Amino acid sequence: MKLKKQGIFSFALLSALAATGSQALAQTAMVAELGTISGQTLNLTLPVANTHDYFTGSQNISVNGASFLAFCIDPFQYASGSPAQYNVYNSLTSLFNVTRANNITKLYSQAYAGTTGNNQNSAAFQLALWELANDDGSLSTGGVKATNLTTGAAVAATTMLFNVANSAAGATQYTFNLYAHPTNQDFLLSVTAVPEPETYAMLLTGIGLLGAVARRRKQQG
Repeated sequence: MKLKKQGIFSFALLSALAATGSQALAQTAMVAELGTISGQTLNLTLPVANTHDYFTGSQNISVNGASFLAFCIDPFQYASGSPAQYNVYNSLTSLFNVTRANNITKLYSQAYAGTTGNNQNSAAFQLALWELANDDGSLSTGGVKATNLTTGAAVAATTMLFNVANSAAGATQYTFNLYAHPTNQDFLLSVTAVPEPETYAMLLTGIGLLGAVARRRKQQG
């Protein structure tokens, strides 16, 4: 996934930034790719090249000297091992339209937890993320295509894409930091998992019960 970005994609990205100019940058950060964590080498076809081997999976990136696990959101640029100044966004709609942002959020809610320590799921998740961020949602058509849809990661990615298109979001929602650079590869980092409202209700109920127990013990004492 270390290809130069094609001109048409650069224009589309710049257009998206212009359209969302009202969303202020949260900050800038020095970001570098430290290395790959888990994943597999797969054959893909991209608009800027013929069939090539790509490493798909999670990556270890440095953000202002601290190490984080992240995924790539576009396969059209080179990753850099040298720190470079990135723009940091905390909203997916800063770079993507609402439909793509919602689909990426659903993918994380449904499948992100299963990538930890699982190379095949990590590779599948990266494939699905590339599709949802850049293409038409199918690994068999469009600009980002897998040349062998029978490999384990491609099969799993196809299932993930089907679930995004046909199922509700998972129980856990995530918030994100999106690291964007004009010429280097862009990264998406899941920052926190946000509990569902029912979780908050259960937490408040538990706190209330603890308070009642404490008051009863004080009265008895």
